[in-house]
Amino acid sequence: MTVFIGITTVWSEETWGEMDDQPGGILYNPVQYSNAMYDCNAVPLLIALPTGIKGESEQKRVAGIILDRLSGLFISGGGGNRKFQAPNMPCLEEQQPQRHSFEAALLKEAWKKKIPVIGACRGHQMIIETLGGKIKSDTVCDHQQQKDQKTAHSIEIEKGSKLAGIVGAEDWEVNSLHCQVAESAPEGFMVSARSPEGYIEAIEAEGTAFWIGFQFHPEAMYSFDPKAKKVIEAFIRAAEDYEARQVG
Repeated sequence: MTVFIGITTVWSEETWGEMDDQPGGILYNPVQYSNAMYDCNAVPLLIALPTGIKGESEQKRVAGIILDRLSGLFISGGGGNRKFQAPNMPCLEEQQPQRHSFEAALLKEAWKKKIPVIGACRGHQMIIETLGGKIKSDTVCDHQQQKDQKTAHSIEIEKGSKLAGIVGAEDWEVNSLHCQVAESAPEGFMVSARSPEGYIEAIEAEGTAFWIGFQFHPEAMYSFDPKAKKVIEAFIRAAEDYEARQVG
């Protein structure tokens, strides 16, 4: 079964500022997201951020139309934000206001539909914030690396968690490209992994819903890390199961 996976995009106006050669900005996304989906026999569809839609009700309507055509949703990372730097990082909404409001609409609708969702880095934080968790106001200074295709530190995975079952281990060497971290998971979610400092590195929905957020980037490690590959494969299987239920 071929499933369609929606991947959210970044708007350069919010991350890089105005560009003389690109009036109105561009929508973009690193190729690792799409390549990982293709490699698992899924079809990635980049979700164009509707930059002209401001109203909450209209964003909700558009989000519903999009999700009706998808079997899974991947909330992507921050997109190499150049407008703000630690320690002077505002909240997620202030950094990328249009993207924030639309992704929140997507996540709320996806939660109602129980569509499988995965979030990486900023996407992980968006899941947490949208569903009632909290992001710390203070930034961290020791979790940025130059290349996301390498690993930077270990995480400890909660025994008995979905994540432990997927990767078949209780530890993992992961990459790290963030300066903001979560303070608490939303109700109905558990913290499934932490860094040595105690930072929340992964969350997952309790019960059967496939909703997992990663403070790191498994899609960027997919090509060389067996555990990352298992995560993406599990996500695609969940999307296939979801699609089969809709058809049935």
